[in-house]
Amino acid sequence: MFAEQMDIFSIPKPIAQKQENNNITDNQRTLKRYRMHCKSKGLTPESLKAIIDNDLRLFVSYIGEKALDQVTHIDVQDFMLYCSDDRENGDEALGRKFTSINMFYKTLIKQEVLTIKNPCDKLDKPKKRKKQRGHITVEEYKKIMEHLDKIKDLRGAAIMSLFFTSGCRLSEIWQLNRTSLDFQSRRFKVVGKGLKERICVFSEDAKERILKYLNSRTDDLQPLFISRQRNRLAKKSIQDFFKVTGERVVLSKRISPHLARHGVAMALIKKDMPLEVIQRLLGHASIATTQIYAHMDMDTVQIKIDSVNILE
Repeated sequence: MFAEQMDIFSIPKPIAQKQENNNITDNQRTLKRYRMHCKSKGLTPESLKAIIDNDLRLFVSYIGEKALDQVTHIDVQDFMLYCSDDRENGDEALGRKFTSINMFYKTLIKQEVLTIKNPCDKLDKPKKRKKQRGHITVEEYKKIMEHLDKIKDLRGAAIMSLFFTSGCRLSEIWQLNRTSLDFQSRRFKVVGKGLKERICVFSEDAKERILKYLNSRTDDLQPLFISRQRNRLAKKSIQDFFKVTGERVVLSKRISPHLARHGVAMALIKKDMPLEVIQRLLGHASIATTQIYAHMDMDTVQIKIDSVNILE
């Protein structure tokens, strides 16, 4: 709970009302005072912008009306997942966000503004991996699908094929309903990054697998993919499915929905698909983002160069 203490975090209400907009929430008010605290500690404008204006403002917006003293480690974990998958934050950005939230709570608890345990204490800071963008290869995808067919995992096969052939993000596929997909045109609309709508496509094989899965269900629930408890399949459950499947197929790397997205891009690059088409498929705002995949595939570049003799 919030404690009564005379410092920058607990300005008396009459004064606070003169200094602040009455419409802002308690969380936003606390964040504003935390900014004053950090500034008094000598943080640079650049650090204040990164920690307060970017990381913590996004976190406060994410938890919505939930009070800071009601936030649990699950909320922090979900926020990190949102930043990783929906916002496509890299390891460095994720590590900074976690540190920002951790220090925010440490300060509030030390100042006795909050009398709870730090929700970050139960979590490990995201590890910084090598800056090499991996992907699921076509060969690995085929191996995965053979495994799923062998164990007759209709839902898993439908999920994997939709991810790999559409190139969609986790948040985009997670929100789909039965009626979202037009099976005749093999298209569907999603609300992607930055709340932008776009049309996505999926393969004939994915279509057959999804229909086979839907026909096996005995419910009339709207979510495209459901759990055993008949709820919309959670994002974390989809991530766990990728992880476990990769381990069972004994792949050389840990796979995720995002590696499937990268896999689509790399497969299309190898097939000489124009970057503009791949950009449209993946929903990249800038083609510069799509060009990353072209820069990655130096093996294909070398093979093409070796296939011709420029001296002839």
